[in-house]
Amino acid sequence: MKKPISVLIIIVLCIVGLSIMRVVVSNGISTSGIALDQIQTDIAYYKIQNINVKQKLLSISSFNYVASKASSLGFAESKSIISLNKSIPLAKKP
Repeated sequence: MKKPISVLIIIVLCIVGLSIMRVVVSNGISTSGIALDQIQTDIAYYKIQNINVKQKLLSISSFNYVASKASSLGFAESKSIISLNKSIPLAKKP
């Protein structure tokens, strides 16, 4: 007679324990949703910042910007080509 009662008590204790564990895990997951939302907001913000920085980098590194900056600093465009090495012919006539 004692065996069925002890088995029943063990089953009830397991059910109660698993229910309590489920509540604790659910509470932990529900509060992590707020942190996940904040992380997603940060990711969206940094993606926008990356796009802005790429556009600024491309505009600064463009040839027109470099040419205008060079002319404002006093550099002039050279029309003559200076070669320090004699060019090697690609093909020789026999």
